[in-house]
Amino acid sequence: MKDMADLDPAVKLLTILNVQSAHLGSKHYKQQNKQQNPLKRNGTTSPTEASISRDWYSIAKRAKVQDEKQPVPEKKKVQQPSPARAAAHDEDHDQDHDPEQEQEQLLDDPFELHWSTASEAIPTQLEWGPRQKRVVPQLATFHESSCATSTSTSALVPAETSARASQPSTSSASSAASSAATTSSSTATLVDPKRVDKLYNSKLLDKYRENIDSSASASLPPFDQGWLSLLSTYKDVLYPTLTPQRHDQLRAATRIKVLKNNEHLSKLAASTPAAPAKKGKPASAPAASSSSSVPPRNIQDQGFTRPKVLVLAPFRNSAHAWVDLLTRTSQAETIENRARFDTEYLLPAGASDKLAENPQDYPADHVETFRGNIDDSFRLGIKVTRKSLKLFSEFYSCDVIVASPLGLRTSIEKEKDDADFLSSIEILIVDQMDVMLMQNWDHVSFIMDRLNKLPEESHGCDFSRVKPWYLDGKASHLRQSILLSAYETPEIRSLYNRSLVNIEGKLKAEVKHDGLLTQVPKGVKQVFTRFECADVYKEDDMRFEHFTTKTLPMLRRSAVSSSQTIIFVPSYFDFVRLKKYLKKLDDFSFSSISEYTPTPDVSRARGAFFAGKTSFLLVTERFHFFRRYRLRGAKTFVFYAPPDHPQFYPEILSFPFTRPGQVTVASYDDPNRTTVEDIDASEITSQVIFSKFDLLRLERICGDADARRMTGAGADETKFAYLF
Repeated sequence: MKDMADLDPAVKLLTILNVQSAHLGSKHYKQQNKQQNPLKRNGTTSPTEASISRDWYSIAKRAKVQDEKQPVPEKKKVQQPSPARAAAHDEDHDQDHDPEQEQEQLLDDPFELHWSTASEAIPTQLEWGPRQKRVVPQLATFHESSCATSTSTSALVPAETSARASQPSTSSASSAASSAATTSSSTATLVDPKRVDKLYNSKLLDKYRENIDSSASASLPPFDQGWLSLLSTYKDVLYPTLTPQRHDQLRAATRIKVLKNNEHLSKLAASTPAAPAKKGKPASAPAASSSSSVPPRNIQDQGFTRPKVLVLAPFRNSAHAWVDLLTRTSQAETIENRARFDTEYLLPAGASDKLAENPQDYPADHVETFRGNIDDSFRLGIKVTRKSLKLFSEFYSCDVIVASPLGLRTSIEKEKDDADFLSSIEILIVDQMDVMLMQNWDHVSFIMDRLNKLPEESHGCDFSRVKPWYLDGKASHLRQSILLSAYETPEIRSLYNRSLVNIEGKLKAEVKHDGLLTQVPKGVKQVFTRFECADVYKEDDMRFEHFTTKTLPMLRRSAVSSSQTIIFVPSYFDFVRLKKYLKKLDDFSFSSISEYTPTPDVSRARGAFFAGKTSFLLVTERFHFFRRYRLRGAKTFVFYAPPDHPQFYPEILSFPFTRPGQVTVASYDDPNRTTVEDIDASEITSQVIFSKFDLLRLERICGDADARRMTGAGADETKFAYLF
């Protein structure tokens, strides 16, 4: 104490607190080892305690040893179920199951055979250990391996697409031989329609045929057969060619995969593990005469938490479509809380939907996306039992979660970043990723970063039954992800390359784009101008500099383009930057509208531009995506960057001629076509600013060949303008 006498009072206080904290931490650590209770979430947990609480493998080992020490019950005695277990069985309608039949079905289930700890597919990829977890090299580097492209046309995708497979690299002969049985670089091998009837429940397929108006004896459509056969390989799939006509078909076929997984989960919910056998003694056999007896099976058959399927959808109308498809095809006899679900996920009684009433006035993709309830904040848990589906279940007691990225994120942040219910997801479905790009992609990244992470709390988990790859933190390597989008963007490609690490590999459908320039009214002058940019991180600044120093001065000098000009900006951040710059200019009249502009202000801006009171109109792509208004009065269209949605390009250039809902190839080829306004097509001019990093956007607008010619390595460095 004499040494501390000369110290500052604050330093003395901190020293005393540190000593007390170390003493309490040591005492708490000893009590924890004695009681063998996992730690709960606590903001003041020390690093040592946090590491101990996250060592699920040691907790599972202790639980397994404790189970082995329990006495083995005699064969003749039948243990009666506890009141709590009996009530749970009554609630789930699982009292009348046949143990012997269930055991046979579990042994024949492809899911059980593929992902069980005895499967040959897992030990060839991973080596599990109690302390030191070693990953075979091909598991960590398969996403960087070369991709094999199939040239054959399959029933999986339309004729203009092909499938690309990313396979784990095989570094040894043994792993190559084992992976050859489950993986293939040929689409013809992956898409085998004959596998569908063998891998999926016949009752589910019969109900599916009824919903698609097909006879029970008839085979499924070729596309459905190929899609279901592909999903049965447990590979990750990216389908970036989603169309309104194909969307419902993909949803309906994918739900069979979800229901197949739920059928497996319902069997697990009705079973509990038999008492483990000691060395030299056989395990206790269940009594067949008791409804509470359970067949012996591999006890490592669970994850940390119950939810196994996650469906991300942008709006409530999409979520309603998914749940409606699941309930119609499911073999459940009762659907709990269905009336409440329809009330919350459909339009209110008496509300009118102008898109459903007049679909001919809007493009087909807009009607498909925004018809019905378009609330983007929701989350729904679905509990699956043998004879019922319970909607609006709690996350930790449900099997399927249907939510929007925004709704799921708000729920996680509300519970102090509690995302443990996402730790055991086995199937991930992200629907309409192109729509999520128009909302907030950060929400999607937030959810993906929290998938299949080690939980912070135990949540009543029986660690002796947890699968070893969950304990080792490798659950993401055995998760199947199904991504659906209308097109591919750098954000989607980054998620595909970095977040999908399935050991079975991944597939992506590639499209051969012909472009949409034929849908532009004939006679319109189209100029594509390229600016040089070597660094993607400087692209925004280089684009802004090119527009302010070259494009904008040229527009202001011209007598035609100095008025009646629409500037189309895809990014909202570029929109804010450009708007701030234009406000500083002298003698420059313009109006601006974005997705955040109130409706009265939008009407005033449109009216002022049409009347000629303002010369320029600044518009964001997200505004056109959500509103789909026809902006009249423009003769010059400037695209600050190519739009993500390729159909927006011909739609915007058709504003002086026709309504967006009437934009078709046939309408422009018709010589008797009448225009809304008496205007000559030669008076309309379009200018598009692009760089080599806009290749994906240009492919959808100009076609693959022209886009590569304009941005590829072989492009003429002295030619920066392309006229169409």
